[in-house]
Amino acid sequence: MTVSLKPVLVLDDQTSAAPVQAHEDPALREGMEAVDVYDLPSLDLEPYAALMVGGMVDQEFLWQHRDVLESFLARERAVVFCGQLLRSWLPGCGRFVPAKITSMRDYAVQLVEPDPVFAGVDPHDLTFRRGVAGFFARGHHPPPPDAKVLAALAGGQPTTWIDRKTMPGTVFVHAGNDLLGYAQVDSTAARLASQLLEWARAESGV
Repeated sequence: MTVSLKPVLVLDDQTSAAPVQAHEDPALREGMEAVDVYDLPSLDLEPYAALMVGGMVDQEFLWQHRDVLESFLARERAVVFCGQLLRSWLPGCGRFVPAKITSMRDYAVQLVEPDPVFAGVDPHDLTFRRGVAGFFARGHHPPPPDAKVLAALAGGQPTTWIDRKTMPGTVFVHAGNDLLGYAQVDSTAARLASQLLEWARAESGV
């Protein structure tokens, strides 16, 4: 019997006072399903191609149940994390390192390697939102050897990268706010949300 894979499962903290509104965007809703992170141990993850984890979820809880995520990656699926890693629950990902900021120029984003996730996105639109810099990332997670770095800050800190070596599956890490949230912006950065979802499905062969 062939299992029909659903596109993307978003692990969210549905008890949070500030839920991620991007998950309710009509343009994205069809491509994903959001569930409470505390349901993770009881979920059947076999039907899903990818998991997306936001930085506001309970990382102590994820640490306690990191075996679930490792098992998911062992089945050649993808895990996307956007946020600041405080506990080592994500294989191959170092803990968050804040950037030393001395001026607004330190927040400048540069795209390092071409990738479908950032296709058509102007780095200026990542650096600035309504004239304010610093929303994209304020630090980085040290990547493992052979990771593909997609974006970095002006000082070379790798803010966004893909690791296809540590596990049979793929880990996508962004050291900043949820990239799905860019669906709401009025710039080329709005492409990030839908392109990240498309990437996650394609990465897992869906």
